[in-house]
Amino acid sequence: MSKYIFHELDKAILSKAARIYFAGIFILCILGNLAVVGFRTIYGTNEGTYAYNIMEYAAWSFIVPYLTCIMIVHMTFGSDYPNPHIKDGLTAGLNRTQIYLCKLAAAILLAFIFLVICFVALVSFTALFQMKDKTLSADAIRIFCDKMFLALPLFLAGICFGTMFMFGFRVRKKAYTGFYLVTLVVPQLILFLAKDPPGLAPFKAVRPYIISQCFRLIPYPSSPERSIPLIIGLGFFYAAVSTAVGIIVYNKKKFLEV
Repeated sequence: MSKYIFHELDKAILSKAARIYFAGIFILCILGNLAVVGFRTIYGTNEGTYAYNIMEYAAWSFIVPYLTCIMIVHMTFGSDYPNPHIKDGLTAGLNRTQIYLCKLAAAILLAFIFLVICFVALVSFTALFQMKDKTLSADAIRIFCDKMFLALPLFLAGICFGTMFMFGFRVRKKAYTGFYLVTLVVPQLILFLAKDPPGLAPFKAVRPYIISQCFRLIPYPSSPERSIPLIIGLGFFYAAVSTAVGIIVYNKKKFLEV
């Protein structure tokens, strides 16, 4: 299984989509720093807060990589739907569940690589942009890392959702549609209906268990609604449920014998 995992990972890293994703990371890091520079130039701000501000803005934006999880899965998934009846040297002896878990593992590893690159790029560009002020402190990085590590289970859930939909639909457009309905459209609708007004009670009750709400709370450690055990638990819960559903659906799919 490990050979298959790293084969899929290597293909994904060398793909055109991965290069575009890498470029997007660098562009967003640069734009984020430019935005803070522009804000400081126009409105002014307290000295010594540059790095803290950019790290705060980055924490507010954690939901962006979450919403791109299906793109990461797509990179490791490839252009062809995995037919379990077509075997090669890497998939020989693997059943459907093992194929599913290998694809999922490759996507998780790729997401981790992107995360490390994004963190290094953010810190590097921030240090470069504020070289004169020298406001990038160990405390600013530590505070950001605390929030980033808290978001990891939610990112894991995003990768698992993406894998579930990629295996659930052979047509990529349907997979993307299903993913964004579950991760963006429905959660935003629930959050809107839970907000006053209209503040509907059923949606208020559900709101704490929505991943989008967790991302909103991560940047605010002092918020009474922010529960670290709940955020971590929800991430792993959604990851486990979506993986189980994805495996069941893939095992039930019918394929032409080869």
